[in-house]
Amino acid sequence: MNIVASVINMNAHRFGWIPNAITAGRLASVPVLAWLAYRGMHGAFTAVLIPALASDVIDGWLARKLDAVSSAGATLDSIADILLMLTIVYAIWPLHPYVYLDHGWVVITVVVLWIFAHAASLLRYGRLASFHTRLIRAGIFAFSLFALVLFLYGFVPWLLYFSAFVCALGGVEHFIMLYLVPKWTPNLHGGVAEALRRHRATNSEA
Repeated sequence: MNIVASVINMNAHRFGWIPNAITAGRLASVPVLAWLAYRGMHGAFTAVLIPALASDVIDGWLARKLDAVSSAGATLDSIADILLMLTIVYAIWPLHPYVYLDHGWVVITVVVLWIFAHAASLLRYGRLASFHTRLIRAGIFAFSLFALVLFLYGFVPWLLYFSAFVCALGGVEHFIMLYLVPKWTPNLHGGVAEALRRHRATNSEA
C-alpha cells in the first residue's frame, strides 16, 4: 500500500499541473469562440466548441485520478465554466437568433438566476463558491448537450427546456448551500445532503 501511495504521490507531483493546464486551455478558447460567433463562422465555432466542452470532463477526471484536486483548480474550473457557458449563450444570438426570438425568456431567466447566485457567492465568501455539486454539474452537462445538438444538428426545443430546468434546480440548490455552508468549501459534490451533514455536525460540536 505504501508503494502504491508513493507512486500516486509521485504522479501527482509530476503531472498534477495537467488538469489546470487543460482548464486554462478551455478558458483561452472563450475569446476565440466569441470572435468566431461574432463573425458568423458557424463551422469553426462548433469545431472549437467540441474540445472546449470535452475538456470540462477531462480536467476533473484527471485531477481526481492524479490526486491533484486543489482549491485553485476548483476556482479556475468555475471561472472557465462560467465564461464558456456565457459565451455559448451569446453565440446563440448571431448563429441561431430564432432561439431567442421564440424562447429567449427561458435562457434569460436561467442566466439572471445564476448571475444572482454568483453575486451571492461573492458576498458570502468573497469568491466563487465552486461547489461543483452533482446537480450543478448535471445542469452544465445538459446545457452543453443542448448546445452541441443545436450547433451540430439544429434546435431541439425540449432539450432547451430540460437543460433550463436542471440549471434552475442547480441554482436553487446553490442558494440553499450558501445558507448552510458558512465558510468557503469547494467541491461539495454531495450537494444539499452533504451540506446538511456538515451543518448538523458543526451545530452539534457547538
